[in-house]
Amino acid sequence: MSEALHPYLALARKYRPATFDDVVGQEQVIEALKNSINAKKIHHAYLLTGTRGIGKTTLARIIAKCIECVDGISAHPHEHNEECDFCKAIANGNFPDVIEIDGASQTKVDDTRALLENTQYPPLQGRFKVYIIDEVHMLSTSSFNALLKTLEEPPQYVKFILATTDPQKIPATVLSRCLRLQLKALSVADITNRILYIADKEGIVCDKEAAIIIARTARGSMRDALSLCDQAIALGNGSLKRDATLSMLGTVGDGVLVRILDLLKSNSTQELGEVLSTVRNLSPNYKNLLNELIMTFHDLALFQMIGGEDKFNVFSTSPDLLKAFSQDFSAEALQLYYQICLEGIEEYRFAIDGAMAFEMTVLRLLCFTPEKKKIL
Repeated sequence: MSEALHPYLALARKYRPATFDDVVGQEQVIEALKNSINAKKIHHAYLLTGTRGIGKTTLARIIAKCIECVDGISAHPHEHNEECDFCKAIANGNFPDVIEIDGASQTKVDDTRALLENTQYPPLQGRFKVYIIDEVHMLSTSSFNALLKTLEEPPQYVKFILATTDPQKIPATVLSRCLRLQLKALSVADITNRILYIADKEGIVCDKEAAIIIARTARGSMRDALSLCDQAIALGNGSLKRDATLSMLGTVGDGVLVRILDLLKSNSTQELGEVLSTVRNLSPNYKNLLNELIMTFHDLALFQMIGGEDKFNVFSTSPDLLKAFSQDFSAEALQLYYQICLEGIEEYRFAIDGAMAFEMTVLRLLCFTPEKKKIL
């Protein structure tokens, strides 16, 4: 068979969770869904909320498989099994009774009315007609009004699974008729472990540091992390390497951040020229570098408050850096540094080039120190 019939499948698609047990980092939500499905208490409308790329649509499809599986309603439906064509069809997006709609592209009230008219007809093959509406907050006010009546009194065979990154834009009348499940952003540890697992399955040589760098950059999104992995693997000629990953992301790694923190710690400009020259030679994405500084000061400030070895999974900054510098700066200094870097990001778009914006931000960090409180 020719290679044309076997196109490359992106990692985010190839390793998309197929069952509840495959889902990473959403234990509480998964446990609640398993219990209700096994008890045959299926809500007529679920609302899945959370940031992008954490599995809302994937979870919606898994719920659909659980309630449509030929073996009966179960939190453990057939998967990768020839016996259940329904589960396979749902996974492939071609099961007639599971209808997926993109709220961002079908915002008009006429689209919603056409969809709702079909709810009067019973399912063709499955037990239910399941409507998965992604980015539901993008629907117009008229569309929400049209949807509301069906959400109030849907036919027994109709189930809605709504997904959104912005629940604040959904009318309260719609929210009140849904069972809301809040998905959390994934931790750096969760994403790192998943990357290492996939690399092992794929036979890809992977530096753990590269996996950690990608996990930090993904900001809680597994999809973003795996998309970055695809890019880094291509750049690394089939491997996930630290230097190739840093080059791809336009970041500099912890080494340069440590040198900048050392400058602030000693309040000295003696090595300033050498540090800035090193950064220029790396030619990073300066906006990303400013964001890294913002994240570092945020994490240091937070670590000062909550501390503890068991809290490291809360932070994007490396544990070694947090332990090394958390006691070297006052809380006031970290707040000031954080604010200066935020202003640096704001001024970035006005600067002649990125290097200038970054260097002026570093100079401000060195020039300004928190005002000491006067003792009365």
